[in-house]
Amino acid sequence: KREGMKVIFCTNSRNYEIYSSFAKLQELLPKNFLRCHKSFIVNINNIVKLEPATNLVYFKDNDFCNIGPKYKSDFVKGVNLNGNLT
Repeated sequence: KREGMKVIFCTNSRNYEIYSSFAKLQELLPKNFLRCHKSFIVNINNIVKLEPATNLVYFKDNDFCNIGPKYKSDFVKGVNLNGNLT
């Protein structure tokens, strides 16, 4: 997630903070990482539930984030093509 100029990587064990742009990072990440909001890039392998009607993504660790209107269409298509949701 992005908070100001910081990018925070949320992992199972801890969070890591760096200063970088989402655009630069997104180019380096594998295809299972998709942008869903101006402040969030998510690993679609960690999604347990996707609710396009309420614009929410739920993860294995009971956390969630919003889907931004600008990213919704591409994100839902990407999850459907590359994800393992049923």
